[in-house]
Amino acid sequence: MVGYCGTLKCNLLLLSWYFGSLMVIFCVELASAVWTYDQPSVQRSDMISLKSRMPNFGLQRYQWLTHTWNTFQTEFKCCGVIYFTDWLEMTEMEWPPDSCCSNQYPGCARHAHYHDLSDLHQEGCGPKIYSFIRGTKQLQVLRFLGVSIGVAQILAMALTLTLLWALYYGRKSPELDSTPPPAGADDPAPLSGEASQSGCTRTNKGWTNPPNTSSAAAKLGEHQFEMERLS
Repeated sequence: MVGYCGTLKCNLLLLSWYFGSLMVIFCVELASAVWTYDQPSVQRSDMISLKSRMPNFGLQRYQWLTHTWNTFQTEFKCCGVIYFTDWLEMTEMEWPPDSCCSNQYPGCARHAHYHDLSDLHQEGCGPKIYSFIRGTKQLQVLRFLGVSIGVAQILAMALTLTLLWALYYGRKSPELDSTPPPAGADDPAPLSGEASQSGCTRTNKGWTNPPNTSSAAAKLGEHQFEMERLS
């Protein structure tokens, strides 16, 4: 809305505020994406969060959590978060759930705990759950949307900066055009004045010493009179 109003009114202040807001939001998004992308600290916090929920396994009001753990441990062939001993550390259970057994049957985990631990899955579910979540289609769609929004923000910032540049220099150009040009050789007024002065000078010079036609005619008449008298 701010960008639309700034563009409609050609307001440099609104457009500058809109550009700055886009820049701040884009930098925050970029920093968050870089920080959360495959960071060991984030994975470690997720593992701790998973382990903190393990004591709720088997409780009546957390049947959904029990079902989720059993499904993950069966499908991904894993046990616990990091290792199967997580069940013994985080809960009051004496052995892991039966879903940790490679060959499941009632009481298989108890039998494996006392006789052969190799019957239990040796890998933890934490890394596998993390990899599964990162590879889901929903997360891929979110990544695509994030990249698309980032590209749209970059284009919006580029267009806003171009408009700011055009408006700024568009306002400066009339001021440059309104300044009077310096007086010099290109000024037509002095030329016209000089031309008029030179014309006037030529005119005056042409009439300063006019030929004395009357005296010449008088002299010619005297010469003719003397010749007639002598003759």
